[in-house]
Amino acid sequence: MTANQAVLDWLNTEPDWDAPGEVPGAPVSDGPVSVDVTAPSAATLAAATAAERMELVTDYVRREVARSVGVTPAALDTERTLVSVGIGSMLGLELQYRLKSSLGVAPELTELLMAKDTHALAAMVVALLGSGG
Repeated sequence: MTANQAVLDWLNTEPDWDAPGEVPGAPVSDGPVSVDVTAPSAATLAAATAAERMELVTDYVRREVARSVGVTPAALDTERTLVSVGIGSMLGLELQYRLKSSLGVAPELTELLMAKDTHALAAMVVALLGSGG
């Protein structure tokens, strides 16, 4: 195989359209969707403690995932799987590219798509960054 492929159980990973209070395609009303997401700099990450680094990366990942699916960061349910909030293979590739471009590291596409939630994805990114940022 020449391309990354994720084996997903679509019956268990499809978006939760019937979740309480959620309507597919409903506009998000808590502010504008940001198209400009700035990653923490390498210097900032290097100077941060492990806990601060995790917080910085988690916030950045949350904003990137929200941008990817077209919602505001506040509207993104960070406890849901990435696939259930709308990250599929194409958006996953775009997200992977943005992470790699801004931080210099990104999980493999299969790992990204299988992430339990945005916190798990952020933990993967922090692990790839290592202790030096």
